[in-house]
Amino acid sequence: MTTSHSAAQTKSDPEQKDAMDMAVIGICSLAYLLDGIVFTVMGPMAPEVAQALSLSNAQLGPIFSANLIGQCLGLVLFPLVSQRTGHRPIVIGTLIGFGLFQAASGLAASAGQLFWLRLATGFFLGGSLPSCLAMTTAAAPPHRRGLAITILFTGYAIGSTAAGLVPALFVNLGGWRVAMAGVGFVCLAFAAVAWVWLREPRVEQAGSARSPGGAKQSVVAIFRPPYLLGTIALWVLFISMLTLSYCLNSWLPIMLVQVGRDPALAAMSVSIFSFGGIVAALGVGLLIDRFGARPVLGSFLSLAAVLLFAIGQVLATASTGLLLALLVTCGFFALGAYGGVNVVLAGFYAPPVRALGIGVAKSVGRVGTVLAPIMIGLALTAGVAETKVMSLFALPAALAALALMMIAAPKHDMATGAGTAEPKEGS
Repeated sequence: MTTSHSAAQTKSDPEQKDAMDMAVIGICSLAYLLDGIVFTVMGPMAPEVAQALSLSNAQLGPIFSANLIGQCLGLVLFPLVSQRTGHRPIVIGTLIGFGLFQAASGLAASAGQLFWLRLATGFFLGGSLPSCLAMTTAAAPPHRRGLAITILFTGYAIGSTAAGLVPALFVNLGGWRVAMAGVGFVCLAFAAVAWVWLREPRVEQAGSARSPGGAKQSVVAIFRPPYLLGTIALWVLFISMLTLSYCLNSWLPIMLVQVGRDPALAAMSVSIFSFGGIVAALGVGLLIDRFGARPVLGSFLSLAAVLLFAIGQVLATASTGLLLALLVTCGFFALGAYGGVNVVLAGFYAPPVRALGIGVAKSVGRVGTVLAPIMIGLALTAGVAETKVMSLFALPAALAALALMMIAAPKHDMATGAGTAEPKEGS
């Protein structure tokens, strides 16, 4: 009888763990989908908000930037807290935080109030990603880890796309204030779901260092061998990729109009580019699981650089069909690579320093999203041709490919952190 009970227990434990791990991946992906909605929703609602609060374009700019500033802070500070608490409380706490401040944004009566509410919202948004990514990495089966991570980031892309539907859904239900509150309440409701169903992956429980000095040791660790060179390369990689993504989203429609393209085509261009990335998202995860990250992503980034240069050369002269084909293909490789580099980021650091390494890399990467759009605006104002500016987008893609080649795969297991965690040559 004892033997039978032991056999049943042995059988049920792996099944229970698999179910818990799938729940972790699903909940983290849905949490990041909500992250995408909350981060993006201000853009589609901006015209209505500006009219209601009598905001000028100059006042809207800082409100948009507030989210990024908050994210930069949250990306660094929350991983330090997770060294003591684990990742589950961070995921649940950030859902509650950005849900509350998202809902409170609907009560804003001035530009100043909205700025601080969006900054606080961004702070909790920034704290969500590192723990979601760390938990997904730990919970995913080794042979499907790349797919699991790209599913997580596909959730964000779907959320960003869904944010564009929010104004239309609430146009007859109270407008932007009710929309802000409604999105926030959905986040709060999902926090309750996460409280019930989300569990810390068992390997994370075993691998986490929750000692009083753990956070300090983690900060030092990512700037020491074997992580130092890879940390710098990851920063370059994310500055390049986020610069490419954010600048294209901001400036591509404007440049298309300025070279004489139809404004309707210009407005559609970002969606076409993004569609290519959504198509690539799951496929790149499967390719990484099959062939490894560096050969797949190196190829994607190299092809993206070639396509970006080509688009710049024909920006004003190509037929509409050819231009759309180039944009969707470029989005496939450029945004597909961006989803894939998160697999590299998640796998580079061992569990005790993973969330902090992720947060710092993502935070530093946002430097590009602040500086590069300003530089592009100055270049266009100075009379640099739009075709040249567009062709120069090939440079960050090429730089990202070079940075990727500098990142060696560590010996530790991505989930458990077992091993020496020293880079392997030629991996």
